[in-house]
This record gives sequence, structure tokens and C-alpha cells, in this order.
Amino acid sequence: MSIFQSIALLFALFMLYVVNIHRRKLHLSRTEQVGWYSLWIGFVIISLFPGVLLGVTDLISFSRVFDLLIVAALMVLTTLVVTNYFLQRDNSRKLEQIIRQFALKDSDAENKPKK
Repeated sequence: MSIFQSIALLFALFMLYVVNIHRRKLHLSRTEQVGWYSLWIGFVIISLFPGVLLGVTDLISFSRVFDLLIVAALMVLTTLVVTNYFLQRDNSRKLEQIIRQFALKDSDAENKPKK
């Protein structure tokens, strides 16, 4: 086992621990738990047995497994960034609406004559 494989294995085990902590605190839904556990267990398998992907790299014409992993990682990161951007925009709009509603309520309360 190379030093890179050892570091990757330790990283994946640490991330499994982090997912387990959030699961115990009930911060994750069942679907999220399955997704995260699957991702990190897959990471462990790929880091321990990188030869598993040799057939896939030949099939889709990549010269090295590392190239395949980099392309896959960039695709996943791009998807996460775009999804995060749209969620942030949606949350920003919702927050703006809530602030407007509070501002209108406050201004109506200040404009009412006091008895």
C-alpha cells in the first residue's frame, strides 16, 4: 500500500466518522445518509483497489485512472457549485421577501396614530 493510498484511506475513514456524527445529531435525512456513506465507502474501495477502474478507463478511452478520477471529480464539483449557487439565490430571494414584510409591518405600526 502506497503512502497516497494510506492517506486516502484515513481521509475516507475520517469523513465516514463525520457523517456518523451528523447522523447521530439527526442533521441528515435517510437519503443523505445513504448517499454520503455510499460515496465514502466507494472512495475507500477505489483507494484500496485502484485497478478496479482500469476496465472503465479502457472502455471510455482514458489513458490513466487518475485522468478519469480528475474528470469525474470536476464534474461532481461543478454540479455541486451550480446547485449551491441556485439554492443560495433562492434563499436570498426568500430572505429579502421576509425582510420586506417585516419592514412594511414596522412602518405601518409607526404610521398608526397613537391613542
